[in-house]
Amino acid sequence: MCMRKGALFALACVLPLSAVLACGPDFPQNLLDDRKASLLDLPDGTFDSEAAHLLPKPDDHLRVVEDGDSDDPKDARTKAEAIGLSADELKKIEAMRAAANSDAATSVGAGLAPELLDYTLGAIAFKAREMASASVHFERVLALSPEQRPRRGLWAQYMLGRLHAASGDTDFAIASFGQVRKHAMDGAADPLGLAVASYGEQARMHWHRGNVAAAVALYVQQAAHGSRSGRASLLFVARSILAHPDQLDKALGDPLSQRLLAAYFYTRSNEFAQDWPLAGEQSNAGTGGASVEPKPSGSPAMDVAGFLAAVQRRGLAQFDGADRMAAGMYRAGRYDLAAQLAAKSTTPLAAWVRAKLALRAGDQNLALREYAQAAKGFPADESWTVDELSTAVNSPLCRIEAERGVLALGRGEYLDAMARLYAGAKEHWPDAAYVAERVLTVGELKDFVAKNAPVAAKQVATSPGDSLTSTPPEQLRALLARRLLRVGRDDEALSYFDDPALHSKAVALIAARRDGKAWMRSTRVEALFMQARLTRENGMELLGTELEPDYASEAGAYELVAAPLASKDFVGNGEPARVNASAVVPDQRYHYRYVAADLAQQAAALVPARSQAYAALMCQATSWVSDTDAKRATALYRQYLHEGPHVAWGKDFGRVCPQPDFAAARWVPWKQRYRSARHWAKHEWPFALCGLGLAVIVLAIVHRRRDTE
Repeated sequence: MCMRKGALFALACVLPLSAVLACGPDFPQNLLDDRKASLLDLPDGTFDSEAAHLLPKPDDHLRVVEDGDSDDPKDARTKAEAIGLSADELKKIEAMRAAANSDAATSVGAGLAPELLDYTLGAIAFKAREMASASVHFERVLALSPEQRPRRGLWAQYMLGRLHAASGDTDFAIASFGQVRKHAMDGAADPLGLAVASYGEQARMHWHRGNVAAAVALYVQQAAHGSRSGRASLLFVARSILAHPDQLDKALGDPLSQRLLAAYFYTRSNEFAQDWPLAGEQSNAGTGGASVEPKPSGSPAMDVAGFLAAVQRRGLAQFDGADRMAAGMYRAGRYDLAAQLAAKSTTPLAAWVRAKLALRAGDQNLALREYAQAAKGFPADESWTVDELSTAVNSPLCRIEAERGVLALGRGEYLDAMARLYAGAKEHWPDAAYVAERVLTVGELKDFVAKNAPVAAKQVATSPGDSLTSTPPEQLRALLARRLLRVGRDDEALSYFDDPALHSKAVALIAARRDGKAWMRSTRVEALFMQARLTRENGMELLGTELEPDYASEAGAYELVAAPLASKDFVGNGEPARVNASAVVPDQRYHYRYVAADLAQQAAALVPARSQAYAALMCQATSWVSDTDAKRATALYRQYLHEGPHVAWGKDFGRVCPQPDFAAARWVPWKQRYRSARHWAKHEWPFALCGLGLAVIVLAIVHRRRDTE
């Protein structure tokens, strides 16, 4: 017994004192956790996305090629140079670039087409900073007819623009870059994307001159083609405009610049009142044009209040980009101005702002109409997030549908809420899962799945290394499968386990449940233990809740602490009752571990208490809750100490458990009877014999008396 007490103390020492919430990865957005904030706060946009859409994407064939498109820009140039060249031409050009001087290069390149010979000589001279010689060679290329310079004519035009920009002849450079795009539009080869790059080259020269509107127009066209460089340049332009009153005055008079500033105000108002460079302050003679890299200029940028005052002085009626300004005003807390500007625009963003203003005013019906208008306007494929670090929404349409779902949930329209949140489930799965698992009845959820996810829509790998995530239909069907299995609707549940391996385990669990009701005790015992094992080992996949308390959505690795329902706004009157009715039993973290322990304990009650099987079953039950519930684990161990046998492995009880020997357990009652008989035969027979003799004597006396009478 001393050894058992020591084991009990050791068991208590290894049990956790409390549950710990680990730091997790980036979790999906959860709008239902703070419903009021989700409905009243306007999400971030991204300047990168806004800059790319200041103008519609041009309907032309100009391509973007930037440094980020290749690991090695030099390698990209080499590959581009090879396009349209024969092996002999390419070999000669490579030899020319490796030559010791221009004369040697000319000799090596003998026999090349004039456009190839002169362009390569010009490139060699440019690299050696022999600008006059480079200019001569490039002009010779352009002196050829278009038919004679199909492969290098556009390149020569671009390089001439750079040369004239470096020499200060910006008028000629601007015209030259314009010709680059004309050549590209006419069909000239442009594997390096120089036509789109020419927008930025031209814009930098206008920027260097202080021509804000012209620079903005060119950068916007570059960005509209998909150029990262164009988008970055627009960001620096917007910063500079706000740092310098003369530039701001010019920008406020130009509609396109107004839209740029509105986009910047909406997405980056936190950057106001910082120092940014003045347009044209710095020049980069090596590449032609002005640098727009941020460098403190000593002139603080205008703050938000100053910017809004400047806009109002111009007049809201004349301001382009009213929807972005309205969004910025709303985020800045200027709801009166936001309402004025949003009323002037018919874009989906303006409707979204109006919906939130209506909610602030308490008019949910108006908000619903504005939400519907916003949902109609945003394309399904529109994305605002451009990198993993962004906090902005990815799909505005998904976010709007999810917000409509939050509002419907607060109005007690549960099926509509499910439909809306499921429409945004790609980004707001926890919200859809909450309604599916806790708010809808099982019957309502089955009907919804039949209409919206009748089959699992699996993602298809586009390359061998792709890591695929579950789609909302897959997640919803798996959630329903587990919920049906939890409430005992076994046959219905099987239809929703789409993964073959998991389906097989579900079949095994259901079979064990049926055998657990068998007439024969031995069959029931083994079936209960099989249920217990499957429940413990596969409980997350077969029975786990998608959200609390098990968090199958995170494979159980993380616990997301949710605010109590009673503390939330926009909660429907019937929602708490539905949530309580759908709670798992027990409502504990990893609840299926408790279920598994209960099943093992039930099995132990059906085998002899002094058997190895009893000890093994109680050991398993203890081990399954030891990491989550010290009190329950200790109670199970005490029960074993009180009823179970001494076993050699008792010192590791609850940590290392053998398999129960059910066959041996069947013989335990017979062995106990045999031992009792042997004990009687060895120790009790003299007393039994004396008793028997005494009984015989008594019977004899009684019999004699009867005969005498």
